[in-house]
Amino acid sequence: MKFTGLRLAAANGLLLLLSVLVCPSSGLRRVVKNQADWITRAQWSALLQVEAEDSQFWAAEWADLESELLQLVQVGNATNATHQAKLSESHGTGAKPHMNAASSKAGTRHKSPLAGVKVNLNPKSVADLVPALAMLKGLYEDGKDRIAHLNSREKQSKIHFDAKKADHDARIASIEAHFKNHTLSLEYRTTETRDENRMFNYWQRVRERQHRQFHTSLKIQHATMEKEKMMIDAYEKTISGTASKAQVTKEIAKVAGGVAPEVVFVQVAWHKAAPFFREALAEVRAAKAEFHNDAPLV
Repeated sequence: MKFTGLRLAAANGLLLLLSVLVCPSSGLRRVVKNQADWITRAQWSALLQVEAEDSQFWAAEWADLESELLQLVQVGNATNATHQAKLSESHGTGAKPHMNAASSKAGTRHKSPLAGVKVNLNPKSVADLVPALAMLKGLYEDGKDRIAHLNSREKQSKIHFDAKKADHDARIASIEAHFKNHTLSLEYRTTETRDENRMFNYWQRVRERQHRQFHTSLKIQHATMEKEKMMIDAYEKTISGTASKAQVTKEIAKVAGGVAPEVVFVQVAWHKAAPFFREALAEVRAAKAEFHNDAPLV
């Protein structure tokens, strides 16, 4: 009885060995399928990591740019209010600058973006302009650093996507090769091809969003720096006394007393730049909303 059991076990072992020798492709198919499952899980993990890094980077990027523009908008609004008040006084209206209720409430609810920044919002002399000039120069330098960082990240993002594209092409070629040498069934070929294309479509959407955010941010930052440079030039000319005397005389003729003639030149420059800063701020907030509402994994 014991001998019979040993013979039965040996027979079963022999049958198992013969099955592997006769049909090796079934074992290889399982290996290929398990490898494909592992690759898919690894790709999803990498995609989620990139998504998390993108979210962190762009949240910080838009917050910094929004803070910069808020400072410029607040200085511009205050300077324009002073300028408009002087214009009203010079025309004998005595009217105060208009501020709607919503703006007033917003000002009491939110912390001022100029908190901790020593800028005279109602300058009377050339000396009062120096802190604002320092603020503008600081924002301009921050903008240059931000552009360098944006360009570096865009370059790395492109390199990363190109590598993913190469991996995708190799993966599709591998699936076809396994199918042709009969180590991958038609069913698995169809499934693996579908999953691989689906995964690469996500990578394409990630890359498209990265490039769109980069382009929008770079455009706003360059335009903002151009306006900041214009303001810096106006401040430096005013402080050094090299501003156009004809322009200063023309502008001071519109305003009655209380402000040094040279200061009016700067106020006029803010009056011209302020609408851009407000529009750029709205564009930044729209880009922030677009980023959060256009997640590739949703």
